[in-house]
Amino acid sequence: MPPKPQIIRENGLNHSFCGLVSVGWLYQKIKDSFFLILGTHTCAHLLQNTLGVMIFARPRFAVALMEEGDLSASQPHLQELIDEVCQEYTPSVIFLLSSCTPEVIKVEFEGLARSLSRPDLPVLFVPASGLDYTFSQSEDTVLQALIPFCPVAPPEDKRVVFLGSVNEVIADDFLTEADRLGIPVAGFLPADHFHDMPPIGPGTVIAPIQPFVAKTANQLRNERGATVISSLFPFGPDGTRDFWEKLAQAFGKEIDLAEREAAAWERIREHTDLLKGKRVFFATDILMELPLTRFLRACGAEVLECSTPYINRRFLARELEKLEGVKLVEQANFDRQLRDIAELQPDLVISNILSTNPLVGKGVVAKWGTEFAFMTIHGWTGVNTLVGMFTRSIKRHRQLDPLGSDPVWTTGIMPSAPKVIPLVS
Repeated sequence: MPPKPQIIRENGLNHSFCGLVSVGWLYQKIKDSFFLILGTHTCAHLLQNTLGVMIFARPRFAVALMEEGDLSASQPHLQELIDEVCQEYTPSVIFLLSSCTPEVIKVEFEGLARSLSRPDLPVLFVPASGLDYTFSQSEDTVLQALIPFCPVAPPEDKRVVFLGSVNEVIADDFLTEADRLGIPVAGFLPADHFHDMPPIGPGTVIAPIQPFVAKTANQLRNERGATVISSLFPFGPDGTRDFWEKLAQAFGKEIDLAEREAAAWERIREHTDLLKGKRVFFATDILMELPLTRFLRACGAEVLECSTPYINRRFLARELEKLEGVKLVEQANFDRQLRDIAELQPDLVISNILSTNPLVGKGVVAKWGTEFAFMTIHGWTGVNTLVGMFTRSIKRHRQLDPLGSDPVWTTGIMPSAPKVIPLVS
């Protein structure tokens, strides 16, 4: 086994979004759900601005606003709001999400959720405040809340459950590929509907498809006796090949997808030619940084730094094996990163949504890392979308910047005036 790369921990300040942002894809995945957030006006503004909810949309989430009078109450009164949600949306499950303020004042969410639950409508508590490492971890917490509602499968029921939310296009791709390889499928966690959660038991093989669902995978291993495969995550041709080969091994099948991988690389050669030799700097917050870094290196790019809020060594073991020589940083110091970006002048910076536009305003080719959490980038179907997300920013900058490859920063200090200010990241 190759040596694992060294991980530097800087204990920098958390510049990530809070966990409420995960609502943006989860309410769309679980189609009969409703997400009720107990929070403040700040929470409401965050969701409205981040998720871009239009007046014509009818999203299945809402914020129960806490006013000054609520701060002294032992428990918020939410029953009328729950009744209103049931009348208008008829959900099968309601997720009650915490935020920073009620957690700080010690609202007893577990008891509150139990008091609001009915036999026909469970209300499930989900900790989702900004006190976690980053926003994508809240999906992990939602999936943990769903485990008790997954039927217990008998030991002889050996099928795969894909762990992590993806949209219908990617889900259909995974189902088609599993059928082609003769791998029996029990379903996805989360499923499209609350009452269709897959059965999980000692014979179940759990195949994580998102790199931020470690707690759920571990709980299914410990409580249900399920087997969790250790593979690369299905990002890019290399990761997708390893994912399916390892999954097939769990079912006693030896397959070789080398030709399939080669064909996928050939399909995106125009993109990989552009990425070859490019110097990329990850300064983002989505817990997808390690597999994305591995994919970029396979494309021929040089990753100067891969920073991420948290690295689960066991869950990401296979990805870590592929990252020897990469500078890996947990909880990076943002000021230090700015100085390094100024000095190293990377060709592309993947940064969080708070810093991307200011970086672009200074002439840096930067992209929101947040977009990767919302896009269809998994499996064979997602290969083109994934690589295009990296090359699109580089191509756009070339079109907007008439000075081409002139250095943006000549010192370690940002200039006072921007070189070019595009309206999008």
